[in-house]
Amino acid sequence: MVTAEVVSSTMAAGKRISQIIAICGGSGSGKSTLAKKFIGASILSTDHFYKDLSDLVPKEDGSIDFDHPSTVDLEECARACLALSKGAAVNIPVYDMRSCKRVGERIVPPPDRSIVVVEGIFAFHSPLRELATLKIFIDTPIDQRMARRLRRDVERGRSTLDTIRHSLQVEESYSRYVEPMRELADLVLMGEEMHGSFSL
Repeated sequence: MVTAEVVSSTMAAGKRISQIIAICGGSGSGKSTLAKKFIGASILSTDHFYKDLSDLVPKEDGSIDFDHPSTVDLEECARACLALSKGAAVNIPVYDMRSCKRVGERIVPPPDRSIVVVEGIFAFHSPLRELATLKIFIDTPIDQRMARRLRRDVERGRSTLDTIRHSLQVEESYSRYVEPMRELADLVLMGEEMHGSFSL
């Protein structure tokens, strides 16, 4: 288990050779866009670490809240971040959004530069926030986030109607689990700052 104590002892021992940058923000805020600006970095998304549907506990009405932190294996994500920061390649899950299942694995090589980026709506949740040497929050207006999310989810195979219905739950979860993380950020960027040809 990756705990705050494990993170502290690992950092104190000086075993990491890469910095870990955490990027948090609402769904469709531009997290992936910013992550790709870090040329030569190894990039992980908390979306890669969703648990299988069969491992999730439904709500009273039988539905699954995929915007709750418990639906993602954050400890597994933290272990992958630590391994990459030490210069090791890692195997991470391949998650199929349509079936809500892990369907395989893929290899993420260590970074060419000394940077590991982890992005996602839960990137500031423990134990990831204890790993991060820099925490960036992206603040994007709701209308922009909804438009991006609609385009992205349709590309992933979800119907437009399902995406619109899901948006209300997404925004409720944003207010509860994501927006409060803004206070933990070392740097807050506005969504429109994600556009352009700059790299980091």
